[in-house]
Amino acid sequence: MENHSAPASSIKGHLTLIVAAGAAFTMSTLFSSVKPLFITQLMVETQYSASLSGWIAAMPFVGISLAALLMPLLLYRFSYNRLVTVSGFVLVASQLMGAVYFSVASFLLFLQLLSGVGVGVLMGLTSSRIAKIKASGTIFGIVDTVCVALMSVMVPAASIAVTYHQMVGGFVFSAALCALYWGLMYRYKADSTVAHKTKSPAIPFSFSLRPFIIISMGVSFVTFSGQGFAFMFSKAAELGMDYQYAGNTICIILFVSAFACLAGGLVAQKIGCELPLFCAFIACAIGWTIAIDSISPTIFLLALLLAVISLQFSFPILLYMAGKCDAQGKWAAIAAPVITSGFAWAAILAGVLVQYYNMQILSGSTQVGMLICVLLLVLSWVLKSKNT
Repeated sequence: MENHSAPASSIKGHLTLIVAAGAAFTMSTLFSSVKPLFITQLMVETQYSASLSGWIAAMPFVGISLAALLMPLLLYRFSYNRLVTVSGFVLVASQLMGAVYFSVASFLLFLQLLSGVGVGVLMGLTSSRIAKIKASGTIFGIVDTVCVALMSVMVPAASIAVTYHQMVGGFVFSAALCALYWGLMYRYKADSTVAHKTKSPAIPFSFSLRPFIIISMGVSFVTFSGQGFAFMFSKAAELGMDYQYAGNTICIILFVSAFACLAGGLVAQKIGCELPLFCAFIACAIGWTIAIDSISPTIFLLALLLAVISLQFSFPILLYMAGKCDAQGKWAAIAAPVITSGFAWAAILAGVLVQYYNMQILSGSTQVGMLICVLLLVLSWVLKSKNT
């Protein structure tokens, strides 16, 4: 672990890294912002099935997950600037090509996968840097706060782009924002703040059980807690809310919940991870159960706020836990893209459950998922106790 002096370990001393990481993480939330819009518009313009459109929208998160497999090798072989340059180019180029070839399903799936790999590498790269810092929990919280707050703006902006220019507008909007965020990542001058010239071992990565459990817990949490997101507009319509009102309200909920990210990072830094995560898992199960089974718009929105806050609160804690598993930040580099990929599995799982059962099944599924998360949390704590 790096030995930072007091000024260097302050938040101010890492502003450029926070900007770079915030840009990388915001690219992943951009995919979340455009996902429901792309699914609907693809079905209108191309006659793709709902299932195929869903896979196309989810494919960036699959790519983000695959990027995690590359991170130990990439961190070992390439510099920060080289990884940012190549990954950013792949991402922007893939989105621009999507605007031209969105009617070719197989090629679009490939382009979306490439986009996700580019984002996953950028997320893993910046996460590995943050994990080496003493105040990593707080910084992860700040980064998540920034990207969730920006998501609340990107949702209506993406809607405008798709409304006026259809799929072409959606992909150009996505490419333009990615290019902007890509440029911001060069603000961080890696070699000027951290000595990265030390020799790495011949085998750049070592495996152990507890990090796998933490990452599995993170993926499970995002997957099961994210099921309701795929159908929150459907539930709002079922309760009599029109699309504009529901969209505006959900954007406000996202903006408010962004500050839960900061709270999660601070809490993890001050009192630890296990108790806050346990409370968040329980709160998430309660929130989604009430929201999905609600017959009142007001109760639905309040329960949705609780569920979303639980998710945002937990994300930086999970990254902080993974980052503490090694001194080089390699587990954090893997955890960030893999845990984020849970949003893809959430959409796929929710679609299957609703197709074969009904929307109400999601409340029971979320409860089962949160129980799995609690069991994995206990197992992680037991392994941690044995090693201390």
